Amino acid sequence: MLQFGASGNRARLTLLLVSIAGTVLLSGVLEAQEIKDQKFLVKTLSPLSASTNQKGDVFTLEVLEPAEYKGSMIEGEVLKAKASGKVKGKSELAFKFRSLVLPDRQIPIEADLAGVSNSKGVQNVDEEGHVIGKSSKKRDVATTAVATGLGALIGGLAGGGSGAAKGAAIGAAIGLTIAFSTKGEDIQFAPGSVFELRVTSQPEEKAARK
Repeated sequence: MLQFGASGNRARLTLLLVSIAGTVLLSGVLEAQEIKDQKFLVKTLSPLSASTNQKGDVFTLEVLEPAEYKGSMIEGEVLKAKASGKVKGKSELAFKFRSLVLPDRQIPIEADLAGVSNSKGVQNVDEEGHVIGKSSKKRDVATTAVATGLGALIGGLAGGGSGAAKGAAIGAAIGLTIAFSTKGEDIQFAPGSVFELRVTSQPEEKAARK
């Protein structure tokens, strides 16, 4: 009888451990829920401009839509900032969005820009009313294809198969850059400017390579 009781306890313990493991696995699957080409409306929380920002600056935007992510943050990084000032030429501002910041974790993302409005609600112009040109999704795809091929070639020459893979990743990252340009003296977006994005989540391993 005692041996039977011990076996029963071991069986119950095994079932409990399996149940716990299943719960943890399910939790991980839910946390890794995919975001695929989903529309997000986000607003800037700080000024963003070609004259005051520098390469490497990190900025945050607050999510307005969709409802399930409202109040969360999206983090971006400035890749290029060049204001023409009084000199004849064009101003340029380039950046990328890199993560969706939730209360309990960060989700690596890639995001295409679908539309932009300044803080006054006027579409496709900055705070000074300058009409801004922005990279289109179609052009970004073409850029990605070309840049990925060149990156893989350069990487392959430098480091064989491993170098080719790294070079391809670099090329793909270039293709996801969002670039604004104008003939005005500067490109400025005040806090409250709204960007419409198409967001896709990325595996953490892929995001780490960029």
